Parts: sequence; C-alpha cells; structure tokens
Amino acid sequence: MRASVVDNISKWLRGTDWKLFLFLVLVMNVKLVVKLAAVIAILVLERRSFSLRSFLLRPPVIFYLLMIAVALINLAIQYRHVHMPYLLVMSMGILLWIVPAFACYQVFGLVQKGDQEKMHRAASLFFLVHIALVFTSLLLIIFEIGTANPYTYKGLNQKYYISTGDYIRGITFDDAVTTAMIAGFGVLYFLYRRRFFYSLLCMTGVLIIFSNLTTIFLLLILVFIFIFRSDKVQKSMVFVFCCMFIVFITTVSPQNNEYVVSFVYKMIGKPYYLPPVKVITKEELKQMPDSLLSFEQYREKTGLLYIDSISNVIKTIAPVVDTTVATRTDTAVVIQKKIFNEYRPTEQVKEKENRFAAFLSERYAVGQKDSLNKKYDWSKPGKLIAAKQLAGFYREHPSEKWLGAGLGNFSSRIAFKSAALGIGGRYPAKYAYLHPYFVDGHLYVYLYYHAQWQINHTAANTPDSTYFQLAGEYGIIGVLIFLFLYAGYFSWRSRGSTFALPVLLLMLAAFFVEYWFERISIVVLFEFLVFLDLRTAHKEGRGHE
Repeated sequence: MRASVVDNISKWLRGTDWKLFLFLVLVMNVKLVVKLAAVIAILVLERRSFSLRSFLLRPPVIFYLLMIAVALINLAIQYRHVHMPYLLVMSMGILLWIVPAFACYQVFGLVQKGDQEKMHRAASLFFLVHIALVFTSLLLIIFEIGTANPYTYKGLNQKYYISTGDYIRGITFDDAVTTAMIAGFGVLYFLYRRRFFYSLLCMTGVLIIFSNLTTIFLLLILVFIFIFRSDKVQKSMVFVFCCMFIVFITTVSPQNNEYVVSFVYKMIGKPYYLPPVKVITKEELKQMPDSLLSFEQYREKTGLLYIDSISNVIKTIAPVVDTTVATRTDTAVVIQKKIFNEYRPTEQVKEKENRFAAFLSERYAVGQKDSLNKKYDWSKPGKLIAAKQLAGFYREHPSEKWLGAGLGNFSSRIAFKSAALGIGGRYPAKYAYLHPYFVDGHLYVYLYYHAQWQINHTAANTPDSTYFQLAGEYGIIGVLIFLFLYAGYFSWRSRGSTFALPVLLLMLAAFFVEYWFERISIVVLFEFLVFLDLRTAHKEGRGHE
C-alpha cells in the first residue's frame, strides 16, 4: 500500500512542468532581484523561441510598451524640469514596466508550447505549496502563544489578535494582501477544475489570512459565480464557502466582523456603535457550564477554580493570613495581566509611526496641514479621500488630464519608494524625489493614517491603487490603453472559458487595493491562469483564438 502511494506521488511529480513552476515561484518572490533573475533566466533558456515581432505584437505586451511610451512623452514635455533624481525615478519606473512585459510574453510562450496536463499540475503544486506554507505560519503562531485561536488572543501586547493575518506568509514571502490574493485565485482555479477539496483548502487559507478587502472581493465574485456561472455542485461549494466565512467572523475572529461592518458604515457616512457587551463576573464564569464557554473563557475558569482550591488548602493549613500581602499580590497580578494584554506597538511599528510624524511636522507647514485637514472628511477611509484627490487633480489641472502628471509624480509604488521614507523598500536619501502633486495628495493621505495607531494601518486607508496610478500618472490616455489592450483583451478572450472570467474579475477588483503592475507578483499569476484556461478552452473547442 505504502509503495503504491509513493509510486503515485513520484509519477505525479514527474508529470509536472518544473520549469514553469520554478519560474512562477521566483518571479513572484517578494525580492525584486529574484524577479529580475527569474525573467533573465527564462529569457536565456527560451532564447531560441524568442521573436521580437511576436513580442511587439502581443496585445498584453503592447499595453506595457505603450505605458512606457506615455511616460517618455511626459518626460519630453517636462524636460526643462528634469534632474538626476527624477531620471533615476524614471529609469526604475520603466524597469518596472519592462520586467512584467517580458514575464507576460514568456508565460504566454511557455503555456502555448507546454504539455497541458503538466502545466495544470504545476499550477496545482504552486497553490498547494502556498497553502501549506500558510497553514505552517499559523501553526508556528499557535505554538508561540500556546493557544488554539490567535485571532482572539490579546497577550504579547496584542501582537497577533486582529493582526494575525499580517504574520501569515506563503510561497512568495510577501505581505498579507498578496498572500490572500494567491489563495483567492486558488479557490477559483480548483473550483472550476472540480478539485473541490483543494478549493476548500484555499478558501480556508483566505480566511486564515483575512485580508479584509480581498476577502470581500472574493465573496462578491463567488456570489456572481453562484448566480451566473456554476452547476449544482459548484453552487453547493460556494454555499459552503459563504458559511465558512460567517462562522469565521462570528466565532473565530469576531473583531474582524466589527471592522468590516464599521468600514461599511464609514463609507456610507453613518456612525457605527457597538452593542453593549455583558460583562461576566468571575463568580458567574465559575458557575457557567463548560459547553457555553469559549476557549479563553474555559482557560480562565480553570485558573479561577485552581486558585480557589489552593486558597482553600491555605486556609485549612494556615487560617491566619497577612491580608495586606495578599492584596498586594492580587494587585500585582492584575497589573501584570493588563500590561500583557494591553496593546503596544512593536519597536518597528513605533519607529515607523515616529518617522512619519516627524516628516509631517518638518515637510508640511501648519497652514498647509490645516488646509488639507479641512478640505476632506478624515473620518472616511483613506482610499475614498484619495479618489476625491484624483478628481480634484483633474479639475485643477485640466491640461494634464490626458497624459497625467508623469511617472512617479502622482500615485505609484515608485513615487512612495523614491520619497526615501522606507515605504516600499530602501531608497538612497540623497536621490529622494517628491513631486508637489504627490506631496499634497496621496503621500499626505498615507502619512496621515500611518502616523496614527496601528489599527489605522489598513489597505482601506492607503491610496495604493492601480487605477489611481493609471489615471493620475498616465491620464485618460493611459486608462484607455489599459481598458482596451489589457482588461478588454482578457475580457474578450475569456468568453467560452471556465475560470478565466472569474479570475479576471478578481484581478480587476484587486487593482483597487495595490499598484499591482509595479509589484510584479499576482499579475503574472493572473496572466498565466488566463492563458492556461484559454489554451484548454481552445483545445476542447469551447474558445477561440
């Protein structure tokens, strides 16, 4: 029996496209140098099949090249104000368009000439390794804190608790949003491949990470699938996924439920009040049956009963007790527990908050900050304010609405990185670059929230968005290029496919929460999945070239 299982696993691994698997793992790694190495390596390995004409005429690649063209046109228009720091920003920004262009071309080539079954096994292995690492991250946290549910654990100064998902890592070792997006793609991929158990594992991974906006986007797409693009078995799985979500936010991590609801209330401009919580006294807790207690309440009850039993023994042996000493001891225990459970930012978070606060004080005059604070409603999510700033930019600078403010001048990962504030990685301070549009707009939004308490350091309070980047730095022309040559191309090609359209919808939703083209991560995975599904659909006569 054991030999048969080993033989089956060995056969399955031999039937995997390892070149494709390793390319996906490396090109999606969090380190830019690893991404570059992966793209260069695949270009060398596939040099005989490379065709410049094919490269220049592939629609998604044309999108990347035209974005570079728009950036260069803006550079030519602004040539009188160009200096060395901006040339460095321009060079890095163009590089972040060139690398995904070559990655897209190579992924397309690998899919077109690869064995279909081997490629699907490579995709399956990629998702399964990712989910295995997600589960491993959670288990390491559980072993560290000694409790089964870190989402309600307030010890270690609330290091985990509502932020547990921030410490979960997957196959790319990237942040929680990227990790959750990969798991979300896995849910859709396996659901349509009818690998329902694997899809269930991926959905569990999504909930473990619980990146709020990513989870909401995925649930909306699952509802769309339930209504329009599923059979009875797939509908049943979608129903199970929705039930898992409800159980998770009501039982495992109720504070995330409060966060999501309060976020919705903020968006519609209404105050959110939590219902009063009944405080259970120690005496009531000791009398309650174990079946009605949570894990933490059960532990507390056990401790209270243990303390009572010890106290009874002490009273029997030594009835005369120094009550002053006992009172001091009880007080010390209470203080120690409060300090242990009370939120305190880590040294890294505290240093970042102080750095941002100092920059706000040094870079922004009092009148400038007052003007910005009065101009917008800062009780709303940062993304909503960033959208209003984009609309205001179009109104105040109508001459720049067609081509945008230029690469790195309004809202992008390279704009944040070149500010030399440690946002998006290290950057040489002597070459720091800050454009006034960026300083008075999306940079201030980011710093305003991230100089505050850590609970405000969420994706909803960042201006990060591919749509803001395209509209702000490449203008209406850049947005049209994206709509016709990228989103439009994949939308048109997805007709008659299986999982390509749901994956496309998830990617389009994800563009709201990050500068994904510059991240060179899940965009590559998205393109691979769509190309693979189109290849399968064409072979089975369900699609078209």
